[in-house]
Amino acid sequence: MTARKTNTEFVTDLMEFAKSGPLMQAFILEAVSQYAKRCAAVDPAVFHSPVLNGAAWHRCAVEAKAAITAHLAS
Repeated sequence: MTARKTNTEFVTDLMEFAKSGPLMQAFILEAVSQYAKRCAAVDPAVFHSPVLNGAAWHRCAVEAKAAITAHLAS
């Protein structure tokens, strides 16, 4: 039985070995960028639930949005 990949291993494999080639990297960055923008634009309370801290999720969105913006600007 094959051990399940970690999230990091899964994303790395998708970024480096996708059947669709290097376009997958642009697709993933665009997907994360768009989701981060949407999440960063709303009140953190929208995300709060018994299993998720809305403020922490919102901070992740803001951080991801800033990181991708900086990465693509360089």
